[in-house]
Amino acid sequence: MPKLRRLASVVLAGLMLASALAGCVGGGGGGGGGDDAKTLKIGLDSDILKLDPAYAYDFTTNPVINQISQGLMYFDQNTQLAPLLAKSWRVEEDGLAYIYDIRDDATFSDGTPMEMEDVVYSLNRHFDDSVGSLLAGQLENVESITQSGDWELTVKLKSADSTFINTLAGTVGHVVKKEYCEAQGDSFGSINGGLIGTGPYKYVLGSWVTGTGLKLERNENYWNEDDIGYYDILEFKVIAEETTRVAAIQNGDVDILTLPPPALLDTLYGDAKITVLDQPSYGLVYMAFNYAKKPFDDPRIHKAVAHGINFVEIHQTLVKRAGQIGTAIPGSEAMFPVEADRWQNYRHNTIPVYEYNPEKAAAFLAEAGYADGLEVSLMTNEDGMRNAICLAIQEQLGEIGINVTINKVSGDEHTSYQFGEILEDGLRGYDILMAGWSADYPDIGNIIEPLLKSGQTANAAVYSNPEIDALIVAQFAATDPIERNDLLFELMDIVTEELPYLVALHPIKTYALSNKVTGLDAKANWVANVHFQDARPAE
Repeated sequence: MPKLRRLASVVLAGLMLASALAGCVGGGGGGGGGDDAKTLKIGLDSDILKLDPAYAYDFTTNPVINQISQGLMYFDQNTQLAPLLAKSWRVEEDGLAYIYDIRDDATFSDGTPMEMEDVVYSLNRHFDDSVGSLLAGQLENVESITQSGDWELTVKLKSADSTFINTLAGTVGHVVKKEYCEAQGDSFGSINGGLIGTGPYKYVLGSWVTGTGLKLERNENYWNEDDIGYYDILEFKVIAEETTRVAAIQNGDVDILTLPPPALLDTLYGDAKITVLDQPSYGLVYMAFNYAKKPFDDPRIHKAVAHGINFVEIHQTLVKRAGQIGTAIPGSEAMFPVEADRWQNYRHNTIPVYEYNPEKAAAFLAEAGYADGLEVSLMTNEDGMRNAICLAIQEQLGEIGINVTINKVSGDEHTSYQFGEILEDGLRGYDILMAGWSADYPDIGNIIEPLLKSGQTANAAVYSNPEIDALIVAQFAATDPIERNDLLFELMDIVTEELPYLVALHPIKTYALSNKVTGLDAKANWVANVHFQDARPAE
């Protein structure tokens, strides 16, 4: 996988020209709209990684990419699969072939029709190592992706996977224009390369200024006449500092915050000019122990840390209504809709409970050979609540002899560390990483595979256990839900003992919008599934 340093060099090379071009789009103009163009301003907490669906796997890049390119399906308000670039789909009886009936009337933003070769190319592109797709792991079980009819696509799997039907509703299933992508080469997805997709908005070429933001304009060639956006321009503003970001929506500099700072939610909830929409999420904020670095491959260290942190106090004083307290299972209650009662019983009566107990913490530390203490680096991003939690953890662990050094990095740099794009001497540059993850749909498989399976880019713990790998494959292949849950319980028995991740909280998914804007609904997977073409001025 190519390092993001190469991407950074492309970005920096075009920065001066980008600034000049961005100036030409100023005043909310674009698409010939001029100064009277209707503009929706959206605040991001950090810069995007790349203008490329293959890199759209985080809470900042996704809300941008999802306006420009589209997948074969999407999840509706009720988290049900709905058709998009695919009109319909079916699964063969053996569960190994997924057949998609592709639309023949979709067009790209440059006015050219979407062809089947674009669809096949876009999906197979994730297998190209030179692309460095962050989503390639989602297609690990795919044997082939081919055109099987005039407007028919067939995806053949290596083994049956009961959850694969959800996959192509995400950014891994987005379609880009093959001809443009190939012509751009390494410039595709960059400031002056951008991308061409089928979505309701298109990138204003050159408008992305690193660390500042970018602009999209309404796609005048959008194929879906019933889904055309009201706003001419979507202006994304990068505002990393949290109080500044909240002030921006309070004073009208932005209309929407995609990720309101959890530490400042009370301020937003208390502002009569702002609406905060919230939903229980499919996510978790975790502490990943780097198994590739000793002694963090020793579960006794993990258990010492777990018993040394008073998460109950942290939730009462810091998290409050921004999240729910976690368990040793890396998934909230929302992730287990099948046999929910059985899962609740397992969660509350079977798994280990790592309650705050400094004596147990010290005992595990001594057992692991660190009775005299341990030095630990804890990496986090600029998120205010995560920083506050890290400070509390630093203080609490210090009382049992674990001396924590907090390493705060920028949001985009943090994402690169999280996905293994930045290495130091071949290793991920942290002992423990405080980071977040969210499933795209309510199924624990969408968490355990990326976070626990060997070799996955999202496996921030660099955890590798052949027994876990085999159970992950087996539970996906199980078509009987009871049999699948039996396998998942077996998997969780191991994970909750080895504890590669310590769950700090399960976030409540929120976003904030000015009361001048309406039309956007709360969804559990909102950040990955937001459709800004639905936004309208409030009356």
